Amino acid sequence: MPVNKRGRKSRPSSAADTPQHQDAREGSPLASFKSSGISNLHSVAKPFKNTEYANSRRWKNLKQVVAQEQADSDWPVDFPAYWAIDAPPSLLPQKKYCDITGLPALYTDPKTNIRYHSAEVYRVVRTLPPGSEQLYLAVRNANVTLK
Repeated sequence: MPVNKRGRKSRPSSAADTPQHQDAREGSPLASFKSSGISNLHSVAKPFKNTEYANSRRWKNLKQVVAQEQADSDWPVDFPAYWAIDAPPSLLPQKKYCDITGLPALYTDPKTNIRYHSAEVYRVVRTLPPGSEQLYLAVRNANVTLK
């Protein structure tokens, strides 16, 4: 017997509501599937799918699009194009990422100037051998070069 929300056993209201008779109801998708005699849906004809369709469209990468637009020089001078996109500098501050993990950096080590994400990463920064912090800073072009 089915159990309701309160944990009590409830009786089906009719014989048609029992699990054995639910799929035998007329109009249910399972009943129409069983009555059709289809055992493999891959063998059924799909009228919505055109078998003669071939995609003749070719995808172009940015380099091909730029080359084509430069070849078509019929555009006005002030028309925006891929090779001449000029944008003003952003008004938002530059995002800072952890030099060790790549996650957003909330802190900076004052001694080595390495950005880090959490206290766990800071413990790793403290154990770096001398001089290796310059390699991490070189990745973001912030290393110190003496002349």
